[in-house]
Amino acid sequence: MSTQAQLNANRANSQLSTGPKTAEGKAKISHNAVKNGLTGATVVLPCEDAALYEQHVANIFAAWQPADHREKLLVQSIADTQWRLHRIPAFESATLALARIQNADLMVWTPPGG
Repeated sequence: MSTQAQLNANRANSQLSTGPKTAEGKAKISHNAVKNGLTGATVVLPCEDAALYEQHVANIFAAWQPADHREKLLVQSIADTQWRLHRIPAFESATLALARIQNADLMVWTPPGG
């Protein structure tokens, strides 16, 4: 069981770490939970080109030419899903490269005929 002094110290310490206060700080940590960007609310990752995404969306809208609000929502969903799907090959390559590095001692390659 904690002593009263420990409880008071914990309360005092908790006031020192209440998260970011500024808009810049909040924006910086908003992507902390994003792992691969394939699901969730975030479509464009901080490392991606937002202008390229906007051009991608414009091209999709030009191709589909949605007529009403419902169709616009569907076309936006298509554009976002396609953007995320284009991310998969790089994610797969990075995952495999990391696995090779972490498990190099387990991977032994013998050339054919050797």
